[in-house]
Amino acid sequence: MTIRETTQQAVVVTGASTGIGKAIALALDASGLRVFAGVRKEADGEKLRREAGRCLTPVLLDVTDDSSIARAVETVAKLANGRLYGLVNNAGVGLGGPLELVPITKTRELFEVNVIGLLAVTKAFLPLLRKAHGRVVNIGSLAGILAMPGASSYAASKFAVQAITDSLRVELEPFGVQVTIVDPGAIESALWEKGRAQKKAILEAAPQELMDLYAPLIEIGKRLGEHPRDILSPSCVADDVVHALTSRKPKVRYLVGPGPKKASRLARMPVRLRDWLLRRFMSSGVAGQVREA
Repeated sequence: MTIRETTQQAVVVTGASTGIGKAIALALDASGLRVFAGVRKEADGEKLRREAGRCLTPVLLDVTDDSSIARAVETVAKLANGRLYGLVNNAGVGLGGPLELVPITKTRELFEVNVIGLLAVTKAFLPLLRKAHGRVVNIGSLAGILAMPGASSYAASKFAVQAITDSLRVELEPFGVQVTIVDPGAIESALWEKGRAQKKAILEAAPQELMDLYAPLIEIGKRLGEHPRDILSPSCVADDVVHALTSRKPKVRYLVGPGPKKASRLARMPVRLRDWLLRRFMSSGVAGQVREA
């Protein structure tokens, strides 16, 4: 399917206020698709509308609120004649830190957005997607390929996104609905600043005894968070999402940047060898040893 043939077909993008979601919404709008950009604040929607073409429509959408999802579905169904060509599940939050230091309430909040929210939105829009034989694109992460120490909660949520993608890809195929995942590495985004601020607050509230126990891992986490390597523009993710929605033969998985590709190679290694490399990484504090493996 060419971009010209998809002109005016409707696509919903969740979490479109900033960063990757915003880049995706603008790129799809530029490609000629009619974009319904999910935002949580009207001001974010108005700002996005000013940067886009005439066919982008902001829609208030909180993926953790059932009533908000229902209203968004009603709006899209009305304006898109009951058919939805594409759904991009981008809304997500980050969470880092050793498990013992992370409040379980934060982990629950993470799963409400990254996992339950994605499932709820997909389920709600499926009737419209079936009618259009549409496509679902889930935004995953390097953390959904290789679970690094100090990121168990976040990695669990992104491995869940991978599992959902794998299951739905086969489950929805009889209806002509294609499901793809896009796995970015480090991307320039406000998410980095939010993540650093949240992690700092978690560490400041943690008992000193635990801080001392996990000091090497915390230090490595700080280095990676403050100086991520191979960081890319959100447009790199947007380009792959456009391809996933407009290509005749979309990939089942897109690895964006060198980070996910390295992680994929590590993930295929024998488990004990992989664990040895990760332990060496943790004990040495030299990030490049694992990154270049």
